[in-house]
Amino acid sequence: MKKRKKHFEIEPPDDPSLDISSLIDVSFLLLIYFLVTSTLEPRESDLSMELPTDTGKASNIQIDPLKVRLTTNGEITIADQPMADDQAMEAELDRYKQLTDATNKKPLVIVSADDDAKQQRFIDLMNALAKVGINTVTLSGFDKGK
Repeated sequence: MKKRKKHFEIEPPDDPSLDISSLIDVSFLLLIYFLVTSTLEPRESDLSMELPTDTGKASNIQIDPLKVRLTTNGEITIADQPMADDQAMEAELDRYKQLTDATNKKPLVIVSADDDAKQQRFIDLMNALAKVGINTVTLSGFDKGK
């Protein structure tokens, strides 16, 4: 008897391949994560800043601080002029604010209030300052000699 040999055909090996679709998904997720969590720095051209120049464009007008006094009896004087009522006070403060805006200066108000002045008059003065848009206020001592 003759032995039979079994012949198996060997299949050629498949070319190795890698499925990269999941890697692409992960890379896009990482990209989205870094885009969302990063902060964008503004470019220098986006900043609203004026650098000094030699053209002399800036205003040379000096605006003095506005001096406001509140006396014991509730009288308010602005730049040594007594104010008749709250509307006159607001008009004078608004005029000062417009003057500082026109010269590109920051308005500064120095308030001198007597210790015995009513708090409500001081609050009225602060409300008038806020109404016209002046938010730089300095409080100073009251000189009773003046």
